Amino acid sequence: MKRTLGLALLAIVLVASLGFAPAAYADDASAEVSANGVGKLQAQGDGIAILFGRGNVELSGNGTLWVKDTAGNARIEVTGYGVKKEFPDGWIQYAGLRGTASIKGSNIRVVVAGVSIDLDAKGHGGAILWGHGTYELNGRSSDWGNNTLPRPIRLAPAE
Repeated sequence: MKRTLGLALLAIVLVASLGFAPAAYADDASAEVSANGVGKLQAQGDGIAILFGRGNVELSGNGTLWVKDTAGNARIEVTGYGVKKEFPDGWIQYAGLRGTASIKGSNIRVVVAGVSIDLDAKGHGGAILWGHGTYELNGRSSDWGNNTLPRPIRLAPAE
């Protein structure tokens, strides 16, 4: 429980400080794994996943989920347990999430902090993963959170 709370607090700080301007995070020395471009990302683990751009995100896990639809056309479906709260700046929080979410849109921001995260993202945009687990990026598998600072991963040339 303390670990999930700590991850949630870190995610809140990241949401507040980054503001989620769509930028390449290549110089972010604190990121365990980052990606930017076009493609498919599948990840499983414990920690924080931040995704932004145009596409589809399917996820499940236990923790807290934040979603922002900056284009106003997203389809957001969340099932399971948790408390939904909408903020004036457009962010929607699902605290205590134990379930699944499906998010599709042309300009979305998705942050999930917790344990047993399983996500599948397809589209154009970027992703940052903190914590530990495994991921597959466009067919290449690797670990995240192995206490080394990996080079940022580029999905493919941006459109």
